[in-house]
Amino acid sequence: MNFSYITRLQDNLYVFRDDLYPFLGGGNKGRKIEYIAKDIESKGCNAVVTTGGIQSNHCRALAILAAAKKWKCTLVLHGDKNEFYEQSGNARIIRLSGAKLIFVNDPDEISDKMDEAMREFEYEGYIPYYVYGGGHTFEGGLAYIDAVEQMKNCCEKIKWFPEYVFLASGTGSTHAGILAGIDKYKLNLQVIGISVARNRQRAEKIVEDFYNDLCREYKIENRHNDIIVLDDYLCGGYGKYNDKIKELSKNSIIDYGFTLDTTYSGKAFYGMLDFVVKNNIKGNILFWHTGGIFNFLE
Repeated sequence: MNFSYITRLQDNLYVFRDDLYPFLGGGNKGRKIEYIAKDIESKGCNAVVTTGGIQSNHCRALAILAAAKKWKCTLVLHGDKNEFYEQSGNARIIRLSGAKLIFVNDPDEISDKMDEAMREFEYEGYIPYYVYGGGHTFEGGLAYIDAVEQMKNCCEKIKWFPEYVFLASGTGSTHAGILAGIDKYKLNLQVIGISVARNRQRAEKIVEDFYNDLCREYKIENRHNDIIVLDDYLCGGYGKYNDKIKELSKNSIIDYGFTLDTTYSGKAFYGMLDFVVKNNIKGNILFWHTGGIFNFLE
């Protein structure tokens, strides 16, 4: 069964609704964690450690999974602790999940705190599993190689095929997985990421490296040498936005029939619309909606 599906906005603009992915609160992080869960279980692990921001979709998805599986869970969160306890959305779900929370102000502390959490679980007799932030793992990438097949099947059913794919690009694993999937299924598509956190040079390097790793791991012929991540719409960094993105997000249900948040999907959707106009793009466009309803509700 195809849970995600395509919504038509205009003749040449459709949306792939990964926000409707039905597990672990939805979105691309839910899809990745479903794949990562198989590896956790295959290794007999019963505790997990990961990291993310205080409104992390990834941490929300893993915390829900851990609660459902009765695993121990430690989350290393970066951001303001007081804001975390005041906010709704992902933060509220994380608070209710039973996960142990560790807060850091400096991102450079994250690795050490995650290592400490792993050692603590081992000392207590658990078998812990280390999950890189954002689900940036081979299993998370494979989720999006497979998702391309789902997208391809949806397009074949409606007899409409994109020439461009736009998406929010964060840790880079979703972007890289889509690129590898396009290669696997021999599709002719230009993928353009809208960065939500990093400058263009760093973002493109991360996507390129992981894309190459995925192609090697899953024996896919590497056909992309045109990794594109735009940083024109960062608005100062992760979680930041301008008045136009805020307005687009606020009116997204009325205007489009689905939610767009200011951290991920709204920033990417705004960037796509602006880039298309400025570059006079006329071909068929697919916006890959990676989710974020809980960011919308924060």
